[in-house]
Amino acid sequence: MTDNSMQLASGALVAHAVRFKPNDDLVSCLLAAANLAMQQQQQTGSSSACIVLTAVGSLSMVQLRMASASASSDNNAVKVWNEQLEVVSLVGTFSKDGSKHLHMSVSNQHGNVFGGHVMGGTVYTTLEVVFGTMQHVSFAREHDDETGYTELVVEQQQMES
Repeated sequence: MTDNSMQLASGALVAHAVRFKPNDDLVSCLLAAANLAMQQQQQTGSSSACIVLTAVGSLSMVQLRMASASASSDNNAVKVWNEQLEVVSLVGTFSKDGSKHLHMSVSNQHGNVFGGHVMGGTVYTTLEVVFGTMQHVSFAREHDDETGYTELVVEQQQMES
């Protein structure tokens, strides 16, 4: 990518906090909360872009796709941990169309850390998440011929006068 082809989209960031409870489904709750945050933000300013700012909590199960995944092969290793895990990190993006891209790191009772692309999970005691919505920014996902994946498209939305 050359400097001439790079375009940045920016807008004010608004934080939205939520707590998920024991036995909540990780992915469906994250999607629901991100969509609610974008809906609330659209009442005061346009937003079709949501990000995870921070998260802390524990899981009783997590399903992660490993980095060895390839869109052009069957090498999409998915691993499942059915044990108490601490959430070390959660990062990602959500689009208004319901698409998402989430990565998570978790640690077990021995301090071993595992990470990958979030496929599923279950909250153990709590999961506290702070989302951010970006005013006048739009996230969407489109197929990228170069990578073979559906990749993020970032656009600046017009500000209403």
